[in-house]
Amino acid sequence: MLTFNLKKEWFKKIKSGEKTHEYRLYTDYWASRLLYRKLPCVCVFACGYPAKNDRNRRLKAIIKNVSAIENGINTDLKTNEAVLDIEFELI
Repeated sequence: MLTFNLKKEWFKKIKSGEKTHEYRLYTDYWASRLLYRKLPCVCVFACGYPAKNDRNRRLKAIIKNVSAIENGINTDLKTNEAVLDIEFELI
């Protein structure tokens, strides 16, 4: 199962439902984990690096779609580099 470790700020926004897209730099590391995966698939969003049984700091979600964005300046990352847009829904 794919796990995304997040800062508290982003974790709270996901938990509240305000954030439904996660962004990662388009690197070989993330491309190999996201672009060739059969969708939909289950993932976990973790606040920091919690214990596996810490249900308060872990959220399960379904990744619905992954797409590449050429310029991530209008994303959470605020970068001119390419990013991966991960659309998800909490379960």
